[in-house]
Amino acid sequence: MMASLKNGIVKRGNTWSYVLRVTDASGISKPRWVGGFATAEQAKQARDQARLQAAHGEYVPRNTTTVKEYLEHWIALHSMQIRRRTATDYAGLAARYIYPHLGNLRLQAVQPHTLSVFYSQLLARGGKQGRPLAISTVNKVHAICAKRSTMPYATTKC
Repeated sequence: MMASLKNGIVKRGNTWSYVLRVTDASGISKPRWVGGFATAEQAKQARDQARLQAAHGEYVPRNTTTVKEYLEHWIALHSMQIRRRTATDYAGLAARYIYPHLGNLRLQAVQPHTLSVFYSQLLARGGKQGRPLAISTVNKVHAICAKRSTMPYATTKC
């Protein structure tokens, strides 16, 4: 027997899900199911927030892309638009500092607190042999993460 859908909320097994109609880049409206909520109330709150985001053109579907996957793709894609040296610097800084700490995180898992802790760790012991990393280097790492176009799928900037 199929669970009944009420106001876009349905119980599927032991968790709750919601469905939202979202218009894709080609202008076609498609249903997007999002699940895994412990309660119907959590699903309703998430649905309401997603509806608001969709109304403002800010809805971001769940995505499994990691920080490393995205940055590698972004650097390769933009290497023709930025200086060769800049692309090389971005790749080196990302490999040295970002990937070991954040590379395996899903983009959408990166929160402001995640970045604050990351930058603090780099400043305290991110350099050679656990020495403090120079503020200028941390600023460069932040510049890679802070570009709005760098992380379009993230709920926050990387």
